[in-house]
Amino acid sequence: MEKIQHASLAQRDPLATPTIRSQDINKAAEQFEAIFLRNLMKQMRETNAVFESKDDPMNSESGRMMQSLYDDTLCTQMAHQHGIGLAALIVKQLTHHA
Repeated sequence: MEKIQHASLAQRDPLATPTIRSQDINKAAEQFEAIFLRNLMKQMRETNAVFESKDDPMNSESGRMMQSLYDDTLCTQMAHQHGIGLAALIVKQLTHHA
């Protein structure tokens, strides 16, 4: 009985299974890069808003929503395909000390 309890505790301990921990770090780093890229894209869009025409069909509530959804998808895909390399740097930094 004691061995079973210790085995189940080992499965919950992130340090006990380095491959799971590595997968979690990779996933979290990729998600962080996607969030970073979304914020970067949002700031670029807001900066560019000064130059938008009032007659532009994308300058409506539905157009901005569509643009936001597009940006979310684009940033997620960029991060998944190693985007700007931020996720790789995070993984390297976190796994270097492990």
